[in-house]
Amino acid sequence: MKRFLIIPVLLLYILQIAIAQDEVYQELKNTEMSIPSAPAFALLGVNPEIVLRPSDLKSFKVDWRVKNYTLAPDLALEAQPLWHLYYKKKSFADYANASIIAKKLSTTSLSFGTAKIDGINHAAYSLKLNLFSKNDPIIDKNLLNDLIAEHDVALIMVQREIDSVMVNRDIATDPDVKNELKSELEALIWKKQNISTEIQDKYRTIIEEYQTENWNRTMLDIAFGSVYTYDNAGLDSLKVKKAGMAIWLNGCLKMGKNGLLSGIFRYTKVIDSSNKLFGISYRHGSPKFNFFMEFAYENLGNYFDITQDAAFAEEEYFADKYVEDLGSGWLNFNNTGSKTQYNIAYGGDFKLSRNILLNFALRTQFTNELKMSRLIPVANVVCLMK
Repeated sequence: MKRFLIIPVLLLYILQIAIAQDEVYQELKNTEMSIPSAPAFALLGVNPEIVLRPSDLKSFKVDWRVKNYTLAPDLALEAQPLWHLYYKKKSFADYANASIIAKKLSTTSLSFGTAKIDGINHAAYSLKLNLFSKNDPIIDKNLLNDLIAEHDVALIMVQREIDSVMVNRDIATDPDVKNELKSELEALIWKKQNISTEIQDKYRTIIEEYQTENWNRTMLDIAFGSVYTYDNAGLDSLKVKKAGMAIWLNGCLKMGKNGLLSGIFRYTKVIDSSNKLFGISYRHGSPKFNFFMEFAYENLGNYFDITQDAAFAEEEYFADKYVEDLGSGWLNFNNTGSKTQYNIAYGGDFKLSRNILLNFALRTQFTNELKMSRLIPVANVVCLMK
């Protein structure tokens, strides 16, 4: 007879573990380890850092460009469509047991962005895929077990309260006391059913400690994107031209508790010319505030040369609107050779709140002769849409 009683008790225990696991897994799905700029903004060159950090953002994200100390209409949107449409609905066990290819596909990020650069409207889209990620909170069993343990402790404590009230209710003889204990028991039962909501602050504390320890985790991304120039010529017309494309590989390596070493290689194609960029950066700090210094080398086959009589190709119909500011080089310039330039930037991230980040940098550009040619302050505001 005891054997038959053990089976349902065991099944109930396993069911409670599974329910607790899925409940705390919902918290992990909203965990963001770092919040770099959207790839579409990086493609346009309006993000503060040139050497991008890899990322695996699960939330919708909006980037705004700060220009002349105000928010410009330039913005970028980023999301992981496959994650939101399919993988987000999976349980922890389903996702953890999925194939490596399926997990990597879930990290596919799609971003769109618009910005006015050098006096001309630009639009870009980018697809990004995470190739490697260490200490991923979504599949970290140790982190999940810590959250489940917190859940179980809270569950045991409230169950003890329930048992105590039930005993007092059964032995009570005064009707008023009995009714009072009955109401208290109902409140405790409701609390037990909603235990995850009751201890969300404790969950967040554990997750924040995990973020502090792993904000600089080792990762590797690959991305591709295209850029278009356009002009709202009239109320009922839109003039659009494909400007070019780019592909890049960027990775980062954890350096102790507070350091992060990042690198990037980017190849850009503009009509029949190409640009190549190699960069390295070191970032130091925490998820709430960190600062960086970076160095980037560029070999430019498409660039604005003020010394040329005809700086633009004949088919470049946005040439008359060109006013150089960032000098991103997405127009069809009339170059026959190439030039080299260097970029050194200083900046950082400052987390204004859980979902809002200020990203800023001061870029300095140098010619091949190491003569400073440009000083550019760049800042963006990033907002997670949760």
